[in-house]
Amino acid sequence: MKHRSLLLALLLLPLSAPADTVDLGPHGTFSIAPPKGWTYSVTKAEDTGYAIVLSPPPDVNAKCLFNLVFVPKGEATSKDDVRDKVLTISDQFVDASVEKKKVLHDFNVSMGYGAYCLFTDASMVGQPTKKDEFKVIAIGMIRFNDDVSAAVSLLTDDAAGPDFAAMLKAVSGATVGPAK
Repeated sequence: MKHRSLLLALLLLPLSAPADTVDLGPHGTFSIAPPKGWTYSVTKAEDTGYAIVLSPPPDVNAKCLFNLVFVPKGEATSKDDVRDKVLTISDQFVDASVEKKKVLHDFNVSMGYGAYCLFTDASMVGQPTKKDEFKVIAIGMIRFNDDVSAAVSLLTDDAAGPDFAAMLKAVSGATVGPAK
């Protein structure tokens, strides 16, 4: 009886393990290693890409969002183009931020290139933490290859804290592999 219980437990194990690879069909596969204790969810956005959310344990106020998009054939995007797009999408955060300016930081990605800007919400400084309301946002973009790019948002309460570092590590290790 013990052997059957063990066999059943081993067979069910893959069902409860968090997924870390998304099949993007002809666009390849997207892989990411969520921080320890975090969950991973995927939503398909019709034929344009996928929304991927990394969510922390209940006692942590942070979230990491990837919006994977398929790049139209022939669209060239250089590192400078990515940086310019990040600066443009960051405009909406400048006035309400502590920083009052856009400062580009490079994502230390294992493939492709990416950049982000970091903003602290001035109205939330000194306020107590509220679940799913974030004091800090890093907004950026990664161009993985000629076919796949991602808008990336890292939300937390402390840019110098362990949760932000864990999200940066997950983002840095994200890859797009060949189609299966």
